[in-house]
Amino acid sequence: MSKLDIKGKGTMELSGGILHLRWKQGAYVGIDVANAALEAISTMGQGARLPMLVEIRGVTHSAAARKVFPDSSSISRMALLGSSPVDRVIAMFRLPLLPAGFPVRHFTSPDMATEWLLEDSVESRA
Repeated sequence: MSKLDIKGKGTMELSGGILHLRWKQGAYVGIDVANAALEAISTMGQGARLPMLVEIRGVTHSAAARKVFPDSSSISRMALLGSSPVDRVIAMFRLPLLPAGFPVRHFTSPDMATEWLLEDSVESRA
């Protein structure tokens, strides 16, 4: 299973121990799409709590979607990846509103985001 479609709004894949959610630029994520993303996380993670990289370029979420996604029972830490100043402002506004249970940070560099996500697995092996 390499890549799962999230109701035409994005894709989810598991690579190198990291879940990678790529929302299509400009996507609107409602409750049905958020629930589909949760299903994809569950399917790919098979019960493990995994780090997750989420591309948020130009994406908007409904209030209902923000309440259910993400789920801390299946995610160990989350990196939000954006490229524009608008993405950063949106991420910084939403970070305090995300459910507790795992660390979340915003990045503009995929490499830095991946490095940070993998810190958790390195620390847990030490």
